[in-house]
Amino acid sequence: MNGKQSRRWKSALLATLALVTGVFATQTAQAVPSMARQTGYECGKCHTVFPELTPFGRQFKLGAFAMSSDKWDAKPLLERIPVSAALLASQTNTSDTNAGGTTPEDFPKDRKIVAETAALYYGGKITDNSGALIQYNYDGLEKRWGMEMFDARYGNSLTLAGEELAYGVTLNNSPTVSDIYNSTPAWGFPHIGTAALQMPAASLVDMTLASKVGGVGLYGMWNNLIYVEVANYRSAKSGAFRFMSWGQPWGTEELAGSVINGNAPYWRVALQQDWGAHNLAIGTYGLNARVWQDTNDKSLGSNRFRDIAFDLNYQFIQGNHTASARANWINEKQTWDNGLVGSAVSNAATTLKTFRTDFHYYFQRQWGGGLQYFRTTGTSDDLRYNTGDALMGSASGSPNTKGWIAELNYLPWQNVKFALRYTKYNQFNGASDNYNGLGRNAADNNNVFLMGWVLF
Repeated sequence: MNGKQSRRWKSALLATLALVTGVFATQTAQAVPSMARQTGYECGKCHTVFPELTPFGRQFKLGAFAMSSDKWDAKPLLERIPVSAALLASQTNTSDTNAGGTTPEDFPKDRKIVAETAALYYGGKITDNSGALIQYNYDGLEKRWGMEMFDARYGNSLTLAGEELAYGVTLNNSPTVSDIYNSTPAWGFPHIGTAALQMPAASLVDMTLASKVGGVGLYGMWNNLIYVEVANYRSAKSGAFRFMSWGQPWGTEELAGSVINGNAPYWRVALQQDWGAHNLAIGTYGLNARVWQDTNDKSLGSNRFRDIAFDLNYQFIQGNHTASARANWINEKQTWDNGLVGSAVSNAATTLKTFRTDFHYYFQRQWGGGLQYFRTTGTSDDLRYNTGDALMGSASGSPNTKGWIAELNYLPWQNVKFALRYTKYNQFNGASDNYNGLGRNAADNNNVFLMGWVLF
């Protein structure tokens, strides 16, 4: 790192520290997220390191975020409104912004301190059996306000076959956002994206539909052993679910901003087991949907996506030590409208497979970090992927991408998190070297990410 880069990093760190210090200078000792105020528990009761849930945190979510302390219930109504906020500042440094036909204009936020997110939350109880986690935020990368997350739910319990069945209903705006495990896409590492490029190809269930749909789901956990959820989603571009996508952009590019044609059923099954300090869950989930190619010209038809995924979530929590290991594998079959073959796509049917696995360790929930391996493979398709774009194009027409993410975290307080992350690409869009045909290598996209995140 040269002297100029070093000065940039020092400036980013000082700006982030100033942000956090400024927030805490104006708050009292009870300035913690609304769910902690509501329950009377510290953040570490529900989270290993936010936003990852502990077994207790999963039970709190199953119960519709409605658990509260006697002190909270005794407060006046206006003091019980569960509102929280978050601020997130970051800086991303990409390895080379000039290689292989790219220019710094292709990385408009690179090497700049960015107020990445300013969020408002309704997080907690509505009634004795209902609650919500709703996030409306300003996106500093895209410079817009919008609905980021919506999960309102009702929860209750009954006895079934001599064991407790915790059940409920959820109204939400993204497949997997209602899930209780940290291995599914909505809650999987690395949680926060960088200002650099994102993965070149992603399956529909892997956050492609986030904030673009609305759906109602039924869920249940029997005997703290079997978790089942079924839901149905529809487009939130118009109609009854429109409020769950306020502020979200809708494009006319491929997948038309992910506008679903009709219904998109979603399912989820997991088996979990607790023994002592250990918790293990193994599950599967999936989605089936038709998505318009272009909503401005529906004669182009809609394409079918069938996603089937498997995941594993392991946690060890004891004393000062917290460790977790996760794996997530998604297989998507894509069937393209026949009228597109030869003009927009090369193949009538393609596949996209995503695999991620990561390990994390924290000491006293304050110091720690994680390591992730990621890999995306899929059918080569020259018309879809060989776009000629210097940054995201693929000369081979392949979406194959793989690499590693390493992250170090420091949490000086329970609701403040600093992160230093390094992303290394071993392959990008089908090649390690000259993936775009213009001389750009996968390693040119390697990046370092510094982040400060505070909730209050």
